[in-house]
Amino acid sequence: MEILESPQVLTASHQRSRQFGVDPDHVVNDILSGGELRDRQSRLRPLLSAAETVLKPLWKFLEKRSFMVLLSDADGYILSSWGKSPFTERAKMVQLSTGANWHERVKGTNAIGTALMERKPVSIVGSQHFCYENHFLTCYAAPLYTSTGEQIGVLDISGEVHAHHPHTLGMVTAAAMACQSRLLLEESRRELTLALHAADAIMQTCAQPLLSVDDEGKIKRMNQAAEAMFHVQASRCVGQPLEMLFGKHGAASILSLKNGDITELRLEESARSGVPDTWIVRAVKDERKHPFCTILSPMPAPSGPSAGDGRTSDAGKKDEARSAPQRIIASCPKVKQVFALLRHIAKSNATVLIRGETGTGKEIAARELHRQSGRKGPFVVVNCGAIPESLIESELFGYEKGAFTGAQQKGQMGKFEAANQGTLFLDEIGELPLASQAVLLRVLEEKRVTRIGSHVSKPVDVRIVAATNRDLYQEVVQKRFRADLYFRLNEMEIVLPPLRERTDLDELIRHFLHEITAELNIPPLSIAPEAMHLLRQYQWPGNIRQLRHVIRQAVFRARFVKGKDAVGPGDLQLPEDELIESDSIRENPLPEKPGRTSADEESRIARALREAGGNVSQAARLLKMGRTTLYRKLKQYPRLAAIRKEINE
Repeated sequence: MEILESPQVLTASHQRSRQFGVDPDHVVNDILSGGELRDRQSRLRPLLSAAETVLKPLWKFLEKRSFMVLLSDADGYILSSWGKSPFTERAKMVQLSTGANWHERVKGTNAIGTALMERKPVSIVGSQHFCYENHFLTCYAAPLYTSTGEQIGVLDISGEVHAHHPHTLGMVTAAAMACQSRLLLEESRRELTLALHAADAIMQTCAQPLLSVDDEGKIKRMNQAAEAMFHVQASRCVGQPLEMLFGKHGAASILSLKNGDITELRLEESARSGVPDTWIVRAVKDERKHPFCTILSPMPAPSGPSAGDGRTSDAGKKDEARSAPQRIIASCPKVKQVFALLRHIAKSNATVLIRGETGTGKEIAARELHRQSGRKGPFVVVNCGAIPESLIESELFGYEKGAFTGAQQKGQMGKFEAANQGTLFLDEIGELPLASQAVLLRVLEEKRVTRIGSHVSKPVDVRIVAATNRDLYQEVVQKRFRADLYFRLNEMEIVLPPLRERTDLDELIRHFLHEITAELNIPPLSIAPEAMHLLRQYQWPGNIRQLRHVIRQAVFRARFVKGKDAVGPGDLQLPEDELIESDSIRENPLPEKPGRTSADEESRIARALREAGGNVSQAARLLKMGRTTLYRKLKQYPRLAAIRKEINE
């Protein structure tokens, strides 16, 4: 009965439990008050709604087998539970119920807490639990993520230890994926409603050509910019196949794009005359991978023959590689240093690792590196965290026809072949499974790729740029990432500063205001001093991507909802727990103020931790800083971790 698929996970978890000071004989529970619970449930209302829809059949099935289903947030607090049976009454005796915290810091090794720490599905059975009172439990949990890869919670199935079955782990993993898909669908629909269905006016006033396509590849609507570009009337196009505008191969290329993909498309000669030959196409799709909307940007026609199949010719690739760069705001000294380094290493063939938090602009840096590299091939993006583990190798290396069930009849070129003589950008490289890491390493060393189902290897000339928001060295230490691959990828390293450390926030805000109003073809908006003050106070955990999203939402609210000419504080949606109460914390970080040093900051945090009895949330309130900031400081000053451990012991 005492089965664990990965003993290393259990050993590491028990070691963390001891470091957290958890007493296996006496658990000190952490229970939310009613108001605190409602606040957390409110913040994750979309996730709870998605889970309620997806999980109802599951918990009805499990309830009869004396199991219950639980949903926690990213801090380990149980926000909701489903199921009523004799087991649920016993579970309440150990606080396995709504409002209780099951993080490893509180409960030691358990499925919820360990899944949060390990960031992958786990099963914890019987005496594998760190605390003795939980030895009657068998628990299976899988972490939940947003579309941007942010961990937002854990889905757990728990029951009596005698009911343990290894297949239950697969069940909870599948249910977690279903919850995430439902959540992503709702997010996509909300964004599309905001961006494209605001009374059709937004679509019509947009300067970019826009097409909306149904799941059969037929045009549902087009805006005036698309009508002018294609010299047609929307009424004559609606209901017609997409190939009416792009030709058979061009339409097929668009329909084959994945959600969020941006690609260059060359039209075949048989497509409509009098329109640009080359386009940048962005696809927005639903969870069935059918198009909702296609966003088009014409490019100057490249010299040379047309590819005719949606792939770029050599001449087209050269134009793409030399095209004007996206405007980069780099008045901040740290950003200037990054792009100066980038220019120096661009001409080499060195593999580059770009590190930075989510939203700091890793792909922009990679594209700029490619633009300045002189490589004539395309820039190809692979998000290693967005591809199912079972498909990652076929995506990277391609496959021959009949290589596996569901494979395309003609086989498929992999991303390495597609990026030949160009740059392959491996985003979220830290998410790559260990088995795939070994294959990737071999390709990097041999510079040859073999499609799945083939015995023939092909030479490839590809510049690799990888990116991660993780500390890959620590991943190596934890044996979650291969050391040899880490050193192969890290020939040169670029570290992007988070937005909170940049000094050009005001310039970025003005840039996004100008860019978004121009994109929407509306008069420029100003920003009220009170709104600018709030934006300066915010810590920006989502960095530049979040800043642009906030500004875009504010522009929509100010212009289309309220009809104003300026963005005010009421137009900004900023979670309060990431606001800094003192401007000096953003504008003058403590170590830079005259007469103050990092030692002063370390001492001040140490005093607050002692006053708060080691409670990070309470210490953050004493320091008047966000909890996220304080966690970052704890990592920055190793002595503070020792002090906190000492307090907890």
